Amino acid sequence: EDVDEFIYSGEEDEYGYISWKPIEKGVEFSFDEIESQYNVQLHDSVKQYFNSYWFLELTGWVSSYNINLHPVIPGIEPDYFISLVKDYAESKEDIFKFIPIGFESNGMLIVLDNNTGEILVEDFELNEYKRITNSLESLISQLKFKDEQ
Repeated sequence: EDVDEFIYSGEEDEYGYISWKPIEKGVEFSFDEIESQYNVQLHDSVKQYFNSYWFLELTGWVSSYNINLHPVIPGIEPDYFISLVKDYAESKEDIFKFIPIGFESNGMLIVLDNNTGEILVEDFELNEYKRITNSLESLISQLKFKDEQ
């Protein structure tokens, strides 16, 4: 991947891993292009999420869900996220009611209700949604390691 290297700290270890730390973003991305192209207003929490920090991973457990939120990777985001949102909306007949923000370990999507900001698990096959929490901020603050539950 074309990840900007400033997020890494240290050298690659014997297994090919490199330490990294979240870094506060100094630049703000405008979502005007996607919003005007699709005549949609993205929920403010999505914009804040992508304009706050660079990070490579944000995972944890909330209730019985093992959640992996979409990373904000320098050099890749938010362009990759925007392409995912466009593809998702096209699969839903260009309706932006839900915004995909991650996935659950069983393959279900984690989506944000673009009107209310609520976070839900989407069962694509059954076309059902189950509410997890009332906001993205709340979801992030609830993420725990498996043994902390």
